[in-house]
Amino acid sequence: MEDPNPTPDSTNKRSASTKGSNAVTWSIRGVERDTRLVIEKAAERTGKTIGQYINEDVRSFAQGQLTQAQLPAAPIDIQNQIDHLTTIIEGIAKRMPEQSKKSFWKRLFD
Repeated sequence: MEDPNPTPDSTNKRSASTKGSNAVTWSIRGVERDTRLVIEKAAERTGKTIGQYINEDVRSFAQGQLTQAQLPAAPIDIQNQIDHLTTIIEGIAKRMPEQSKKSFWKRLFD
């Protein structure tokens, strides 16, 4: 017999989205009802289940936040990157024909 008052977690959408995946049941305490409604609407607008929306969109947002929160590179890391780029540029310059190595003004007036 079908549940006359299904909860969002008991809908067919949810069970269909977890078939064949490593998804687990997860209950989050303290989430306000308005927050839940906003997430439901956002998921619906993107054509995703709540689980898909959280797995894709919310996770992507959270990963972006973690990336932004990382400390800037250490000075030694920056110097290593500069040295590497300098080596690349010097290698390119060595392969250029002599004419191209002249300054802009020399090429213009020679």
